[in-house]
Amino acid sequence: MPTTGWAYPDTAHFNFSITDPETAYDFVLHLEHGTDFPYQNFYVNLHTGFPNGKRNSQQLSLQLAGAFGAWKGNCSGTFCDQDITFLQNARFEQAGEYYLTVEQHSREPVLGAIKSLGFSVVASE
Repeated sequence: MPTTGWAYPDTAHFNFSITDPETAYDFVLHLEHGTDFPYQNFYVNLHTGFPNGKRNSQQLSLQLAGAFGAWKGNCSGTFCDQDITFLQNARFEQAGEYYLTVEQHSREPVLGAIKSLGFSVVASE
C-alpha cells in the first residue's frame, strides 16, 4: 500500500494459477494494519477473473476486531497482522490462469492505517 494509506483508486491485483481442478482450495487475505485503525471492520469489493473471461464480484466485510474492540490476528507494538480466509473448499471447473482484484470500499476515501495486503491460494485441509 502507498505510505499515505489505501485509497479508493489503489486496487490490489493478484494473479494465480489453478493446475488441479479436483483439489479444493481456500482463499486467504494477509492484512497488516496499525492499531490506530478507527473501525472494527471495513469493506472491500472482490473481483475474480476466470480463464474463460467471466468475472465474479462480491462485497466482503473484513473484521479486524472483535465485538469488544480487541484486535484479531497477531499484534506487536503499533501493528497487527491478520490472515482472513474468505473462501473455503472452493473447487474450480477448469485449470488455468485466474486473477483477484481487491478494491477498498469503506466509509473513508483513504484508509491510512492499512499498511499491506497480500493474497494466497492454499489447498484445503
